[in-house]
Amino acid sequence: MCASFEANGKQWRPGRVIGVWNQGRPERLVWSGFARGEILSWWMDKGCVPIDVPAVKFAERSRREGRLVWGDMPPGMVIRGLWDPSGSVPQVLIVTRQATSGEEEIFGHERMPLLMAPLYSCELVPLPPEPEEPAPDSRQLELF
Repeated sequence: MCASFEANGKQWRPGRVIGVWNQGRPERLVWSGFARGEILSWWMDKGCVPIDVPAVKFAERSRREGRLVWGDMPPGMVIRGLWDPSGSVPQVLIVTRQATSGEEEIFGHERMPLLMAPLYSCELVPLPPEPEEPAPDSRQLELF
């Protein structure tokens, strides 16, 4: 399924803004969920567009042990994503496929991200650092 991936020295999980290549342009979009590769034509009929999600590693959460199991990305490959422009905020769905028996044994999960040759680029999309949480004001007093 792809519980996480690593790019730009950082781990990315669903719900975060990730760097992708969308129609040949680098973009930052929200990773909102997953799309089964077995019904890819259904997603495309809904207006979704294939995109490249560059990464150096990906992880699955083992259903047996509950921990993340990491795998390296093959050179020159990307995680296939779909750009879904239909909502109020455009979003990314990571395309998944059925794991082979060997992958299921290693990763402990029945779904895997679909790794493919890039449509646009496998170059990582640089993202600005996330804003830091403001430091608590030491002058603030409790009212109760």
